[in-house]
Amino acid sequence: MVTPKKKISLNFFENACTGSHMSPGQWRDPDDKTTGKDRLEYWLNLAKLAEKGKINFIFFADSYSLFDVYGGNTDAILRAGSHSASLDPMVIIPAMAAVTKTLGFGVTGSTSYLTPYILARTFTSLDHLTNGRVAWNVVTSWSKAAAKALGADDVVPHDERYAVAHEYMDLVYKFWESSWADDAVVFDRERRVAYEPSKVKKIDHQGKYLKASSPHQTHPSPQRTPVIFQAGTSKAGRAFGSKHAEAIYIGGLVPSQTAGSVAQIRADAAAQGRDSQSIKFFVGITPILGATMEEAQAKYERALENADPIGGLAQFSGFTGIDLSRFPLDEVLHLTDKPGDDATHTFLENFNKATGNKEPWTPRRLGQTMALGGFHPAPVGTPEMVADVFEQWIDEADVDGFNIAYVTSPGTFEDVVYLLRPELLKRGLVSDDYEVPGGSLRENLYGVKGQAKLRDDHYGHKFAWKKEQAEKEGKKNGVEVPVLNGST
Repeated sequence: MVTPKKKISLNFFENACTGSHMSPGQWRDPDDKTTGKDRLEYWLNLAKLAEKGKINFIFFADSYSLFDVYGGNTDAILRAGSHSASLDPMVIIPAMAAVTKTLGFGVTGSTSYLTPYILARTFTSLDHLTNGRVAWNVVTSWSKAAAKALGADDVVPHDERYAVAHEYMDLVYKFWESSWADDAVVFDRERRVAYEPSKVKKIDHQGKYLKASSPHQTHPSPQRTPVIFQAGTSKAGRAFGSKHAEAIYIGGLVPSQTAGSVAQIRADAAAQGRDSQSIKFFVGITPILGATMEEAQAKYERALENADPIGGLAQFSGFTGIDLSRFPLDEVLHLTDKPGDDATHTFLENFNKATGNKEPWTPRRLGQTMALGGFHPAPVGTPEMVADVFEQWIDEADVDGFNIAYVTSPGTFEDVVYLLRPELLKRGLVSDDYEVPGGSLRENLYGVKGQAKLRDDHYGHKFAWKKEQAEKEGKKNGVEVPVLNGST
C-alpha cells in the first residue's frame, strides 16, 4: 500500500518596504515592480496572482525603524532600498482581501511595543474585513533601533521578552475568546437590543507585566482568534511555539539542520496535550526557476549582477548588531575582537559545512549571500529540480510547506505559480484547489471545513466564553449582568 503524500502549503513571503527587501539591490532589474509598493496596484495584482495560483497565504514580515548598525548610520540600507520606506501592512490587507475569496494574510505584530487592547482590536477588525483570513505572526522584537524608535532605551533581555509574551497571549485570548458570547450580536428590532449586554463581559487583567480593564471593543470575528504564527527556535522560542503556535516559520539551509527543531517542538506540543501535527512548519526558500537550466542560470547571473553586497552587509549587521563596515570588502573575515564575533564566525563556518562550500568568507561574499536570499535555501534550476528540493525538505524535515521569498517581484512569484506549482501538482504534493474554497485561513491551514476557531486542544481554547463564569463575575462586581460601557 502506497502512503499518500503530504499536501503542502505554498505561501508568498512579502513585506511592505518600497523596493526589494530580502534581496538588496534587485529593484535595479527592469522587470522588478517593487518600487511600486507604495501604490495599491502592486498589492492588488499580487493578491490576484496568489489566488490564481492557489497560494495559501501571503506572509508579511514587518519591523520598526531602520537598521543603523553598519557604519553607525542608515546610509547603506537606504541606498540598497532594503528595510526602508516601509508601509504598514495592516492597512494593505483589506484591499487585497476585497479582490480575493480564499487567500490568507499573515502579518507581524510585536508583543513588546503594541498595546494588547489595540492589537486585539486590529486583528479582530482584519478578521472581519477579510471574512476570517488573517494570521498574527507573534514577535517579541529584538532590534535596538526599534526600541529607540518606540521610546525605549534598549531591548528587554531575550527570556524576559518571552515572559512578557506569554502573559500578553493570555490577555489577548481573554479579549478574543472570553469577552463576547457567540450569540451576543442580536439586532432585535422588537426588543430594541443590538448587542445583548448579558453576553458581553469586562476583562479585568492585573498581571506582572500587563493590565487592562475593559470589554473587548469589537464583536467576535469569524475566527475569533487569528491563526497564531511564530518564529524562533531558541529554548524560550520553542517553549512559546509548542504552547501557542499553530504555524511556525522555521529556518535552515538543509533539512538535517531543521529536522531536529521540528521534531522537538512537535514532541513538546504533544507533552502539553496537543496533536503534534496541529503545528504546521514552513521553511523559508528563494527558488530561482527557469523552464530550462540555461534560463534559470541566466536569471541567477542577472540577480548576481544586481545584488548589492554593501546593502546585504548592512542587513546582516542589522540582524546581528555587529558593524561589519570595519572590514575591507575583499579580505578574509577575522571575527575575533568584538562582542558577538565568535558566534557569527561559528554561524558562517556552519553555513559552509552545511553547503559543502570551502570558500573563505569575505565581506563581499557575505553581502552577496544576503542579497540573494539570505541564509535559507536558494535552489537554481528547472521546476523538476526545484521540486526535488521541496520533496527532500518534506521527507527529511517533516515540514508542511514553504514561505517563498522573491528575488524580483512579481517574477519569482509568477515562476512559482506557472512553473513550479504544476510540477508539485503532478507529484501529488499540492491540491488542485484550496482545501476549503471561500473558507477561513484556519480551515485551509488544517484542511477541515468548519474549523474556523481554535482547536479544542489549543491552549487558547480554555479562554472560550463561559456563560456561568460571566454571570458569576458580573454578580461579584455588584451587577446582575456585565454592562458594556459605550464610552471610549
